[in-house]
Amino acid sequence: MEPEALSAVLDAVGKGVPADALESETLDFKLVADSPEATFALLADTLVCFINAQGGTVVLGVDDKATVRADALRGVPTSYTLDGLRKGVFDRTSPPITPFVVERIVDGVRLVALSVPRGVMPHSNAAGLATRRLGKECLAFPPSQQREVMIARGQIDWSAEASGAGLEDLSAVEIARLRDLLVAAGRDHLAALSDRAMLEALRLITPDGGVTNAGVLLLADERVLRTVVPSYGYSYQFRPTLGSEATGRSRGTRPLLAALEVMSDAVATRREIHPLTISGGVQLQLTDYPQDAVRELIVNAFIHRSYETSGTVDIEHSPERLVITSPGGLVAGVTPDNILTHPSTPRNRLLTEAISTLQLAERTGQGIDRAYREMLRVGKEPPSIEDSGTLVRATLSGGIGNDAFVRFVGELPAKAARDVNVLLTLSHLRRDSAIDALRLAAVIQRPPEEAQEVLMSMAEEHGLLEPSRRTARKLFPTYRLRAETVAAMSRAITYRRRGVDGMDQKIIDHVREYGFVTNRTLQRLFDIQVYAARDMLNDLRARRILEKIGDARGGTGVRYGPGPAFPR
Repeated sequence: MEPEALSAVLDAVGKGVPADALESETLDFKLVADSPEATFALLADTLVCFINAQGGTVVLGVDDKATVRADALRGVPTSYTLDGLRKGVFDRTSPPITPFVVERIVDGVRLVALSVPRGVMPHSNAAGLATRRLGKECLAFPPSQQREVMIARGQIDWSAEASGAGLEDLSAVEIARLRDLLVAAGRDHLAALSDRAMLEALRLITPDGGVTNAGVLLLADERVLRTVVPSYGYSYQFRPTLGSEATGRSRGTRPLLAALEVMSDAVATRREIHPLTISGGVQLQLTDYPQDAVRELIVNAFIHRSYETSGTVDIEHSPERLVITSPGGLVAGVTPDNILTHPSTPRNRLLTEAISTLQLAERTGQGIDRAYREMLRVGKEPPSIEDSGTLVRATLSGGIGNDAFVRFVGELPAKAARDVNVLLTLSHLRRDSAIDALRLAAVIQRPPEEAQEVLMSMAEEHGLLEPSRRTARKLFPTYRLRAETVAAMSRAITYRRRGVDGMDQKIIDHVREYGFVTNRTLQRLFDIQVYAARDMLNDLRARRILEKIGDARGGTGVRYGPGPAFPR
């Protein structure tokens, strides 16, 4: 803990609030025990707990239950020297911990603060017990969890370990596939090398010629792959409806590069495609499961799964949903609630780097961003990620999406249209009329301050939002879509009330003054494209506020005048 922050906390101790109310995941208070041996053991246990988590500080000499300051600041006898405390912890931890120790004099009372950073490897106390701080508690930290943490910190990489296989166990077909993918990725200099030199450059073989686990997964003969990695495999099944019998099934153990093609093609051949025309006559294809989103999730399932856990990568495909499951939970520290913004922590680092070199996935951890972005761009919900601890399940909702939202996104500046934070915000505001930074923070998985920056940018730079007048001066104002944005999104908005709103009133006033409106009129009034204007006219006609006048059959010049429900 920084000295200034610790001073602020110590200043609050015992002022009507017990010290334990000030404790956190990185701060604890302790009293000197009855003997030096017991005190050293207490400190060792506490610092082991901190170093195995995010690091932290323990302040010795404070009664964390007392609410009166004089009772809370109990102090540390001078017989406990700083070097003695440091050595007491060092001797009772394995690997030995050397804490940073400082003396603090508070209200004339001697306290001692001992701090440790986040550890590089797991530590235990003198009895061999490892614990880990979670909230304010020290919980058991068993070997299985220790390994997961070391994987997350890059200290263990199963994919980089020697497999026991040799070059002779690799498939010439898969090596040729690898070479073709390198060429396609613009890595011609690697593709031009000999087989051995190419594999060494990708670190798929060790200097002594042994093949790494990553090399086996990507390139080994199927028989060798099944022997070296018994848990490897994949399956796919398609159901015409969610509750019907599967009409398409496949299962295999082909090497990973081939498996990615097989699984991606299985989904692609059964996808639904609807053509869509946007402004300028540009033709788009709407699909129930966007190809880039599907491919990213399939690649992630293969490269981030645990190969030390039994189970296969499985896809369940139906028009209602697409579910991809992979063995092993998310890497330590990553959760469904921070997966968008957590720093890259690949489980199989070498395998991930090789796949990234082939441009089959994002090594920097942006693959999940892409899956989110591609689903949101077509007006669908982002992927649902679930972690049971033993497997990860990614679910995409079926259906074609929302053509009005696709057209709207197609008209946005490229910077906004590719920004996942902007798309998540717009997606939320399709269903809810307002949002503030505190609510948006959970949606985009960022702190409220960063969420506020997103909202301000969408309001000031892109002109999509506006703060409500009532909250405009608050730290976190409430934002809503501008009237022009609502008009441009048209049928993509689901919450819009069916009475007369501000946009309706603008059209009604125009009809009162000129007697009619046309599609071109609405385009000009709201700065929207022809399709959004068409949707607005259809909505007003359905509500009988407007009706077609004249004999014109179609086109943007057709006139619409007062209907039976037109306000008089």
